[in-house]
Amino acid sequence: MEYRRLQMSKGGSFLISLPKEWVKSNGLQGGAVLKLTVSEGELRISADATGELEKGAVSYIRQAEGLERQIRSNYLFGADTIIVELGKRLTPAVREEIKGAIQKLIGLEIVEEDRDTVTIQCLLQPTSMPVLNTIRRAYSLAASMHRDAEEALLSQDSELASSVVRRDDEVDRLYFLIVRQLRLAIRNPTVAEKLGIRPSECLDMRMAAKYVETIADYAGAVASSVPKLGSGTDSELIDALVSLSKQAYGIHEKAASALFKKDLALADSVLEENKSLSQSLLSVNELLMTKQPRIAALLDSIAIYFYQIGAHGIDLAELVSGTPA
Repeated sequence: MEYRRLQMSKGGSFLISLPKEWVKSNGLQGGAVLKLTVSEGELRISADATGELEKGAVSYIRQAEGLERQIRSNYLFGADTIIVELGKRLTPAVREEIKGAIQKLIGLEIVEEDRDTVTIQCLLQPTSMPVLNTIRRAYSLAASMHRDAEEALLSQDSELASSVVRRDDEVDRLYFLIVRQLRLAIRNPTVAEKLGIRPSECLDMRMAAKYVETIADYAGAVASSVPKLGSGTDSELIDALVSLSKQAYGIHEKAASALFKKDLALADSVLEENKSLSQSLLSVNELLMTKQPRIAALLDSIAIYFYQIGAHGIDLAELVSGTPA
């Protein structure tokens, strides 16, 4: 670390000298244009005057084990190009695994393919979708999954339940895109600026995205349970579960609204519902104790899923409470 003294010219401008070694190593001369970025009380000076290049790394995968995980990991890290090169002919099974992996990640396409190598490229610019918009889209999907999972439970509609489960994959795709964007934003203030966030907000945005993705997971779990119930399930129990579901939905709906509007008062009102949500779960459990063990265990799982959905809504509200309006 180096310290420089700020100076003032006769005309009132402020001046600071640059380290000679840095100037020479970047091939700069008098009259060169530098880029200045102000962020979180810091002033960053870049020798790249255009400063707009958003190049990710080129990553190589040379191990067949855990191929899908490796592709996802490189995507999340921000790689623009991923080259699968295993040192031998790629079998049809490996090629299918690669195709299956990239279908779960937004923007990835196979751009080149031969006997021994597959080249994957991310064709989506990281700044083409502001992070908050992506989270908003993911939440919209998760909320619709919750509504439809509740309706499928109430009407015993297995077809609707299946559609909820399928939609979970799209929420996962959006979540992975958000993680990729946030990691790039942490490393590059220019990217953060274009995404409409400050580097200090990246952690909260990551947590918000995870809470939304988990809400979708639990909605999918409820939907997956619907075909197992069969017909003739006690209407009193179903009504109690639907009531818990509606309470949970109201919580995360208000929490998401508070997050997007940075409404601290609305977020605080959500936090006050924590005790009421727990009491609602307890009431359902007391009702389940009077029922047959097999059906009670399955309905208890559904009750916990709905409770967790509401609890993650409260987690969303806690993020807003720490965000200045």
